[in-house]
Parts: sequence; structure tokens; C-alpha cells
Amino acid sequence: MESFIVVFVIIFLIGAISFLKPSKKMKALSQVRMAAAKEGFKIGSTNQLRKKFKNWSPQVAIYQFKNLSEYKNLHYIKIEKTLELYDPISIKYEKNFEIIEKKISKLPSSILEIIFYQSNIAIVWNEMLGTEELLKIKEAIIKI
Repeated sequence: MESFIVVFVIIFLIGAISFLKPSKKMKALSQVRMAAAKEGFKIGSTNQLRKKFKNWSPQVAIYQFKNLSEYKNLHYIKIEKTLELYDPISIKYEKNFEIIEKKISKLPSSILEIIFYQSNIAIVWNEMLGTEELLKIKEAIIKI
């Protein structure tokens, strides 16, 4: 009976220790998030921001960084394979709309949604695509 208890305790301890060890997916995710933080991204969001995104789900993430572009108050959503203007629709009637569309069309296809605010730019994308994709996204947005 004593040996049964000892074996049970050992199995319990091994299980508890292995549960604390991060999975491969979590290690990869932490590396992407660490690189993103070094590049100036803010990871995560508030409930209010999540409600503004139409393509947000628990499988994707919202990243934000400082808006250095001339564009403020734009919202693009990925429909099929391209980013389409969602809000404000009135921009479609401005003279420089075609220029904006050309620049937006050059963004990587991994961006599911992008919102330009006065002070920052928020994007929805799949973090599991890795650090290289995140750097491509940042470079493309900076060119806008």
C-alpha cells in the first residue's frame, strides 16, 4: 500500500511539472510577441477595440503601433482576397482615393483587417505566421 502511494505521488509530481512546461506553440508565440514588442508594437486590445474589428476571433491577434502616415480614420476589411474600404465610405469620392487604394493593395495578404486612428494603426493578423511576416507587415505599413 505504501509503494502505491509513493508511485501515485511521483506520477502526480511528473504530471504537474510537465504541465508547467510551455508547448511548442506557446514558445513560438512568445518569440513573435517579443520581437513585436522590440519593433514597437503593442499587443492585445480592449473590449472596445475588439468590437470595432469585424474579423476578430480568438485565433487571431490585434497589434497596434504609432500612426506616422497621413491617413487617419480609415478602416479596411479583407473581403475574399483583398482589403476593401469599410469606413468611412465618403473617402471613395475624394480625389486621392485611388492613391490610397494602391497603397493599401500593396499590404501583405496576411492582414485581415486594418484601422488607421489619429494616433495609432491597429491590425488583425494571425500571429502563428511568424516574425518574418510581422516585419513584412510593418515595412509595408510604414511605406503608406
